[in-house]
Amino acid sequence: MRTFPGYPVLLPALAVLALAIVAPPAAIAATAAAGGDGGLPPISYGLKGGLSLAQHQGTTPRDMQYTVDSESRKSVTAGLFLVLPVTERFSLQQEVLYVRKGSRQDIGVSIFDVPAVLQVSYDMDYLEIPVLTRYQWTRGRAVGFYTLAGFGFGLKVGDRYRLSGLVDDGTETIPLNADSDMSEVDMFDFHFTYGVGLETPVGGRRLLLEYRFDLSLDALPLPTYADVPFGAETMRVDNEPVPLRNQCHMLMLGVRF
Repeated sequence: MRTFPGYPVLLPALAVLALAIVAPPAAIAATAAAGGDGGLPPISYGLKGGLSLAQHQGTTPRDMQYTVDSESRKSVTAGLFLVLPVTERFSLQQEVLYVRKGSRQDIGVSIFDVPAVLQVSYDMDYLEIPVLTRYQWTRGRAVGFYTLAGFGFGLKVGDRYRLSGLVDDGTETIPLNADSDMSEVDMFDFHFTYGVGLETPVGGRRLLLEYRFDLSLDALPLPTYADVPFGAETMRVDNEPVPLRNQCHMLMLGVRF
C-alpha cells in the first residue's frame, strides 16, 4: 500500500522552536510564588476547542499496483491549558486535549486479478498532554500575537478500522469487509507541535484564536486486512500493516482567565 505525502513542516517548526527558551525549575517556582509580581504576568489558565483536520503521512514508496485517493478526517478537539510565565514574554504552557485523528482512503487494487476499489477509514482518538513553550510577540495592544512550539504525549482512548468494497469479475460479486478495533496498534503516540495565535482582552478575560499543527515522531503500523465470504464461512486476507504517522491541523477558539 502506498503512503501519503506529508506537509513541509520541519523547517518552519524548527524555526519556531528556536525562539523558545525553557527556564530552570527554580525560575518557574519563583514565578508561581510571586503570582505575577516583579513585572511578570500572573499564572493563568483557560479552555479551548475547535475543529481538527487529521491525515496520515508516510515516506515508504508505494507498490505500483496500488492507487490511493486520500481524504482527511474532519472532527473536533477540546481541552484545558495552564500558562506559567518565565519572563515577560516567554511562558511554559501545559495542556490536556482530546483530539480525534485518523484518515479516509479510497484504495484501488487488484484482488484475485480483478480490479477493485476499497473504502478504508482509520479513526483514532487521543488524550494528549502537550508541553509547549510560548512566546508573546506583542504586549499591551488590542490584539496580541504569540507562537507555540513543543512536544506532546498521546494516549489512544478509542480507535476503529473499517473497510468495504466489492470484487466483480463479471459473473460473481464478492463483498469485502472489515470492522474492528486497532488494539494491535501502539496506544502511545509522541508528536511535535507548533502553532500561532491571536489574543484580545474582553471583560477581564482574554479571547484567543489559535492554529496548531501536530506531527507524530514515529510511524504506527495500521492494518490493511479484509474479510472475504466463502459460502457460510469468512476468510481473512491478511496484508502487511502500512507504517503511517498521524498529522493534524487544528483551529481553535478559547478563553484565558
